[in-house]
Amino acid sequence: MAFLNVSLLLGGLLTAIPIALHLVMRQQPKRLTFPAMQFLRQRRETNRRKLQLKHWLLLAMRCAAIVLLALAFARPSVLSNAAGQWMLMLVIGVGVVLAGGVTAVSMIQRKGKVLVGALAGVTLASVIAFAVMIVGLLNRGSTVLLGDEQAPIAAALIFDTSPHMEYRYQNESRTEVAQSMGNWLISQLPADSEVAVLDSRRSPAMFAVDLASARKAIDRLRTTEVSEPLSGVAARALELVVGSEKTRKEIYLFTDLVDSAWQDRAGALSKLLQEHDDVLVYVIDVGVVAPVNVGLGPLDLSTETLAKSSELRVSTRVQSLGVAGNEVVQLLIEDFDPTLPVVINGETKLPEARPRGRQEITVAAGESQFVEFRVRGLEPGVHHGVVQLLGDDGLDADNLRHFTIEVKDAWPMLVVASSNAATSLFTEAIAPFEFEQTGQARFACTVVPQSSLANRDLDSFTGVCLLDPDPIPSVTWEQLAKYVRSGGGVAVFLGHNAQATASFNEPAAQQLLGGRLARVWRSPDRSLFLAPERYDHPVMAPFRERSTSVPWSASPVFKHWVLDPIHKDADTILAYSNGKPAVVERSVDRGRVVTMTTPVSDPIRPVDHSAWNELPTSDEAWPYVVLVNELMLHLTDSSGVRLNYVAGEPGALPNDSRMNPERYQLFSPSEQPQEARAQDGEVVVRFTEHPGVYRLKGVKDGPVVRGFSVNLPPEATDLTRVSIDELDAKIGKGRYQLARDKDEIALEVGEARVGREFYSHLLVLLVVVLGIEHLMANRFYRKPE
Repeated sequence: MAFLNVSLLLGGLLTAIPIALHLVMRQQPKRLTFPAMQFLRQRRETNRRKLQLKHWLLLAMRCAAIVLLALAFARPSVLSNAAGQWMLMLVIGVGVVLAGGVTAVSMIQRKGKVLVGALAGVTLASVIAFAVMIVGLLNRGSTVLLGDEQAPIAAALIFDTSPHMEYRYQNESRTEVAQSMGNWLISQLPADSEVAVLDSRRSPAMFAVDLASARKAIDRLRTTEVSEPLSGVAARALELVVGSEKTRKEIYLFTDLVDSAWQDRAGALSKLLQEHDDVLVYVIDVGVVAPVNVGLGPLDLSTETLAKSSELRVSTRVQSLGVAGNEVVQLLIEDFDPTLPVVINGETKLPEARPRGRQEITVAAGESQFVEFRVRGLEPGVHHGVVQLLGDDGLDADNLRHFTIEVKDAWPMLVVASSNAATSLFTEAIAPFEFEQTGQARFACTVVPQSSLANRDLDSFTGVCLLDPDPIPSVTWEQLAKYVRSGGGVAVFLGHNAQATASFNEPAAQQLLGGRLARVWRSPDRSLFLAPERYDHPVMAPFRERSTSVPWSASPVFKHWVLDPIHKDADTILAYSNGKPAVVERSVDRGRVVTMTTPVSDPIRPVDHSAWNELPTSDEAWPYVVLVNELMLHLTDSSGVRLNYVAGEPGALPNDSRMNPERYQLFSPSEQPQEARAQDGEVVVRFTEHPGVYRLKGVKDGPVVRGFSVNLPPEATDLTRVSIDELDAKIGKGRYQLARDKDEIALEVGEARVGREFYSHLLVLLVVVLGIEHLMANRFYRKPE
């Protein structure tokens, strides 16, 4: 048998298809479950799942109890300043566990897929967030092993040594209390610790050689009159301890919490501490919560330089804090003795201080009382005095205020006038006739015609005034320039005699005048007058408080010279209402020149010209009188000589070599006499930390005695305490621990070193878990009755 195409025989295998269809599509018998059996099976499955859930819950409770017991025995702890965050994390962790439990129950009970998926997503997100927060807290934690109380420490002990720390309570000053606590604290520090002792002085921060050296440094602490704010000292201490190799770093601030000791309005210290949160900060309060004190405020002197027979007014306020009563205030002033001070047998003999006034006052608690003394009859010379509060109280530093004044004979003034100048209008303003007769005039005027100026010895005068001058020869300008360079003062009151094309614009004159004379400004309608734009110059100081009530417009100016340009080194003291300069000052070496662009010597009706102004002749001429007096005082440097300073400010006295020596013997309040030299026309005493009198004694054709006084600033004895909210703003809320005695220090320090333990919290949680487990077990396995 033969086949044409054998391969087609394979198509017979397709018979498998109907066979497969037959097998697949054949009808299966149906299994029917009786309803009762179906109900029993569902109940069985439900009971199985409930029992499985109960077993898992009991297992979780029992495992949790074992874990909590192990944690409690391990006594976990964290940094005190992070305890709140860890407690929050514990609460969040419990929430995560609950969310996971709800999700597990839903899955076991085969709830809807959407509900189970949503709960699973929430649980997963909660776990991730919880893990991220845990990692963040662990990364921010300290590198110190908590619980290791004997780990070496890098500690900085900062002591506030400002004057207010001398407040005495229960026969102890605040400094003594701080020293006692500081020595006790050092004895509690672990061995091999590094300790730095800092106070309110501006000194570099460094660690002591050992703990014994640190104790000696504490014992040597003394009050610092010129103190650095505690925030600045703490910043230096922070930099020091951060640079230490010790892993534990601590800063202790011993202070009476007086507000003035901080002076950190911008919160700079708080920002620094935030950057170094591993440095523990403790504030030890050694102050008194309700201090009681009576003290003197700053002194107010009517003048620091006055003429013989003039009246001196010394005033202050007696301030009471927490107490009311009767107080006695006394004024003492030293007699002038050019032979004193002198050192005899190692002791400095000073001029005798005689009582010049005494007042009894009544001060209410929390209020102040004004006190004023008036003194006359002081002899020429430098006088030092004190205002003293008699009696004892908690703080002695504010019971005494020093002051220095200088009484002079009338300053000799050379008044140079042109032929048509009414000199009496000027001389009566600065040296009234009745004052001359009684010896109260501050200036002794010598009036000469301008033609005799070249033949005068200018060195015998403290100032030269040119009233409406005619053109001056160059040689006379050079004479005036030499006088100014040696320390003299010249005032030029320009008027109708001046010329813009002659003498006044020559180089010899321009080295003194405030600017070039350009032209005359005219305002015949009485609309022009003096109009100050600023009051910061000493000449304008008397007008400062009444600036809005000075009747400048009542004294019109009809003509004035325009200075254009004004020299770069010139300063405009006073201007007109048109903005042009009226009074210009210029310093030339050691002297000064004042240029006024309108005269002060024109009568109401001049004979040969029209009046340029009504400054000295109006019905309201008192501003003119005050102005020319202040100009003369400033010209002679009488208003600029400062004789009273605040502790820490360099004291400077002008030193005219024509009258004063170049060398002095300096007698300071707390040191041995030393030499002081004049340089660049002044004597400068740079170290004035201690309050009291600084005396200078030299020889120049006889003994020369000078000096000045130094007082504490008012805030140095202010006992107003800082509030907790303000302290939080300065250091940082929660960034420090506050303690008031040794027990609180031990508690706070111990807790910070060991950390905040969760032992008690874990025990409470363990009891709760065991209680829940007991209730669940009793309920799940309860036998039916």
